[in-house]
Amino acid sequence: MTEENTICKEGIVRAVHGENIDIEITVSSACSECHAKSICIPSEQRQEFVTARALYGESFEIGERVHLVLKQRAGWKAILIAYLIPFLVLIAALFGSYAIFRNELASVIASLVFLVAYYFILKHFRHKIDKQFTFFVTKLS
Repeated sequence: MTEENTICKEGIVRAVHGENIDIEITVSSACSECHAKSICIPSEQRQEFVTARALYGESFEIGERVHLVLKQRAGWKAILIAYLIPFLVLIAALFGSYAIFRNELASVIASLVFLVAYYFILKHFRHKIDKQFTFFVTKLS
């Protein structure tokens, strides 16, 4: 994988289960990266765990610092599924139902029903979707 086609984040190996590796990463808010964070609100950082697979069949030890890699194309696909499509469903349902009912309250309720239906469909196909968003682990160079 070339670097321009991937999104990398540094993490620490917390558990190894065969080819699946649990990685702990530190997620920071945008404020923690700002040079003015000391005079603004306190920075927010939290620990998250991600399960990934070894990219080149490498073996890892608990406590080892590693790179967590996701293909950039998968990141764009995640944005599309999580933000753009629900927005379009909401807007289309709102205007479509308003054209039918001519009632604002009914249009809002119908658009929310369509949005909830979209998320139920996503939940139903989550195993299929999860396969498209596989994280990989590589050793730090």
